[in-house]
Amino acid sequence: MSQREEMRSLIELKRALERDMGITIDMDRFGVKQRLLRLAQASGNPDVAALVRRLETPDAPESTPDEGETRRIRGYYRGRPIFDE
Repeated sequence: MSQREEMRSLIELKRALERDMGITIDMDRFGVKQRLLRLAQASGNPDVAALVRRLETPDAPESTPDEGETRRIRGYYRGRPIFDE
């Protein structure tokens, strides 16, 4: 999950918690993610729990190259890889 997607998920979770619990959460302080996760655990709302699961599940692992394709990248030229031949 990219930083932008993570921040969007945190903001969505924050808004859901504010609606559910009737509180205001300050996003300017450090440790926002931990506080949001603790509040979501205390909330007990299934919608909030779904948002937490989406936030905590890691991205699917990227595909690894096949066994036949183990060429070594020597460098890059204009954003394209240059392979050792």
